[in-house]
Amino acid sequence: MVRPAGDDAATLAAKRPRRRFAAGDEFKDTATPASLHLLLTGSATLLAETPFGPHPVARLAAPALLDLRVAFGGSPGVARVAPEPGSEGAWLPADEARTLLFDPGATGGAFRRLALASLTAALREANAALGLFFEGMAAPPPHSRAATGTIEDGPVDPDRASDLFESAGLDPALLPSLGLVARTVLPGAALLTVGDRGEEAFLLAEGRLRVSLDIAGAGEEALAILRRGDIAGEMALVDDAPRSADIYAHGGPAVVYVLTRAVFQELLASGAPEGAPLLGGIALVLARRLEEAIKKAAGFRILAGPI
Repeated sequence: MVRPAGDDAATLAAKRPRRRFAAGDEFKDTATPASLHLLLTGSATLLAETPFGPHPVARLAAPALLDLRVAFGGSPGVARVAPEPGSEGAWLPADEARTLLFDPGATGGAFRRLALASLTAALREANAALGLFFEGMAAPPPHSRAATGTIEDGPVDPDRASDLFESAGLDPALLPSLGLVARTVLPGAALLTVGDRGEEAFLLAEGRLRVSLDIAGAGEEALAILRRGDIAGEMALVDDAPRSADIYAHGGPAVVYVLTRAVFQELLASGAPEGAPLLGGIALVLARRLEEAIKKAAGFRILAGPI
């Protein structure tokens, strides 16, 4: 069983300086962040930077690590965070966050759990906001997708899997304990669909995957194109919520390695050192997707024009 987020936040906040936020407090992302904030009480709003001013993208409730993107190598000048007056936070140096992401110890495990939970919550809210951005506008003709594709399961090629793990910075010795199964997704087949319960995550071994969302009044929008070494479907294993996007093979067949909920949850809850590279890598993927969602929200806001 995964530890409560409040316990992990308490572990990270121990002996750190704290601050109670006042009205008007905002934190813009910069190219060299000295620190980020661990929100301990209250809430904060994540806002995309646009020519028309900041645009709200997601509301983050405590406990949460606020906007990890730049600390994890993302672009500056994309967003800002506005804490709710009266909320309380602790300072966490950005360089320490980067170290904790792959730290094999107990504090590293607490950081990864909270980072994954924070990024997943922010990304779900951002995607939900994108889906409703043009609600009320006349919708285009429904998007038609081929329904002829199939999904086939088979054994994992040990040599290919070992090569994939090494290229992704993972220890191939971890492979047997993961119990991976290879799944081939042919064009036209959905690897996962919105609303489904998530029981698996997927490591892309070959080909490409398209992460899509149906936008009210606009039709299908590609949120991301995933390539070899990317992870898909992990958010539902972090927060147990239904799938929030569709994923299809893109431009040809794709091969993924399937990671079950039971294995993922064990790695997450135990804080086992061997799971640190995999979970840390997933956090980096989520941070990148959150940045893409923020930029897309900013683009939608520009299309909408002055209000």
